[in-house]
Amino acid sequence: MPNRHSRILYYSHDTFGLGHIRRTLAIADQVARDVSGARQLLITGSMVAGAFALPPHLDLIKLPALSKHSDGRYKARALPLSLAQTMAWREQMILQAVQAFQPDVLLVDKTPAGVEGELLPTLRHLKTWMPHTHLVLGMRDIEDDPASTCAEWDATGARKLHTDVYDRILLYGLREVFDPVREYQMPPAAAAKIIPTGYLGRRIATRPPQVIRRELDAGNRALIVVTAGGGGDGFELIKSYLDARATNATLRDAHSLIVTGPLMARGKRELLKNAGRAENLSVIEFTPDLLSYLSAADLVVSMAGYNTVCETLSLGARLLLVPRVKPRLEQRIRAEALAARGLAHMILPDDLAPQNFARAIETALRAPAPQITLDLKGLERVSHALGKMLLRA
Repeated sequence: MPNRHSRILYYSHDTFGLGHIRRTLAIADQVARDVSGARQLLITGSMVAGAFALPPHLDLIKLPALSKHSDGRYKARALPLSLAQTMAWREQMILQAVQAFQPDVLLVDKTPAGVEGELLPTLRHLKTWMPHTHLVLGMRDIEDDPASTCAEWDATGARKLHTDVYDRILLYGLREVFDPVREYQMPPAAAAKIIPTGYLGRRIATRPPQVIRRELDAGNRALIVVTAGGGGDGFELIKSYLDARATNATLRDAHSLIVTGPLMARGKRELLKNAGRAENLSVIEFTPDLLSYLSAADLVVSMAGYNTVCETLSLGARLLLVPRVKPRLEQRIRAEALAARGLAHMILPDDLAPQNFARAIETALRAPAPQITLDLKGLERVSHALGKMLLRA
């Protein structure tokens, strides 16, 4: 077993949604279960990190938060600082955390250089002064369409980091579903570092479906859960669902739970809450126990973010995906791959006219539950891989 003081540091750069922090916490929770004596530290910019239950022996450092303009540029979310001032502060905090914590493993979620390159000073320090630290990049199943990803990797120096800096690349997916080596033209030196883990499925929900149904007063009606992840760009999806529901008796007879997400603008969230006063309709802003609600659902309607997809598939639930198509095509590619395998239904944002959307929801609701053939044991494989690295630390 690893020694009693093995240390893992996680970097999760959330700025717009909840995906990175939820994925990282799921990994840390699995490691806490599997790796005796591991001590874990999470560095994150997420505004809601503290709302989630933390695994034992994990602490977190909250960086000054960023938000993203519609054109993809970052800015300080709340503080009266320029982007340059905010990034300099974040860089210093990350480097000081590494110097104090002295991790045996650093696991970076998705962005090899960090937001705006903020990890580069820390990576240089680790390679120079702490060469025993295993540097690991966690790559979700799909980054973006091949042309955009290749251009981004070339512009940010990601390819050199893949090849020369990181020791391992954990692929949170399967190359037979989407192969980043082929699609993103990864060189052999980087491809050799990839460990495909399968998808990061989740454990069973914490509360049984009957408890959730009683809480919502859903009775024996069909339960449809509509979730927009963090909610920063989820208003149109939820508003379209409510418009579709108004046109369709089957949907009005079902009980609908709307989860707006904590990052939705307050004015938009209030509009949806007012709509939630209708019969058979509940609206909540956020829950750290989303898995229990998904488990109780007869149908989940959501964007095609990595975590919600993995969670819903883990439960074997019916799933209707409305993928985000800008600024990235990642969600559309994922939704199309799952729909082609019969694991989910799909409708594009441009096709959400009320009656059209209502038909798609009704079709998905009446369809048989999917037969899950996707490998969803990724959390266990990630934990095993990190444990092996700790043995060598």
